[in-house]
Amino acid sequence: MTDDTKLSADKVAAFLRQNPEFFQQRSDLLELMRLPDPRGPAVSLLERQAAILRERNQELRERLNGLIDVARENDQLFEHTRRLTLALLEARSTDKLLRSLEEEFRCDTVALLLHDREAKLLGEVRKQVRFVDPDDLPQPLAPLLRTGKAVCGVLRGEELKALFQDQAEQVRSAAVVPLEHNGRLGILAIGSRDAMHFRSSMGTLFITHIGQVLSRRLVDVSRPASPRQAQRA
Repeated sequence: MTDDTKLSADKVAAFLRQNPEFFQQRSDLLELMRLPDPRGPAVSLLERQAAILRERNQELRERLNGLIDVARENDQLFEHTRRLTLALLEARSTDKLLRSLEEEFRCDTVALLLHDREAKLLGEVRKQVRFVDPDDLPQPLAPLLRTGKAVCGVLRGEELKALFQDQAEQVRSAAVVPLEHNGRLGILAIGSRDAMHFRSSMGTLFITHIGQVLSRRLVDVSRPASPRQAQRA
């Protein structure tokens, strides 16, 4: 037999791809075929196929378990979102807004940087709120806010200092949310002593939604009421 008449490995592979049922009528050939196995002695094709199927089943089980974990976490996030949204809608002061955030996020500190210097602030909330012009934000926050989106995870020391000031040393992870409603309102920062409480792998859909609700409520509760609104109250 000359080289021209020999079947090449590529031709055999192409033939089997086009005829996947070839071995259905030739089970004796399957039993004769031996395949090297990196985990031990050579095994038959059927044994190798069974091992591959077991491995794939294990991968599928792990993926399914992962999807179940994600679904469970999403259920918890939805419940947090529902409760916090209702709490924010019911709040009648900036102080109550921040208290609701602390309670639902189970966090250790909340900081609020507002651009509106006319915001009406009462009580202890003044200690957690700072006024800063939108074009004069602390320099360390520029990279953090460049995308205009919420950020979760472990922040750098200078970023923590710019957000939390005297409380910065106790914060190990944080969520930072730009607040916007008909323009930029400010920045919400939520800090935790737990480095894993706000992880960079966390989705930001939940925290972004809360930021949108909070932005609208801040406009309602932090600006002085007009004489007409005061008469209605």
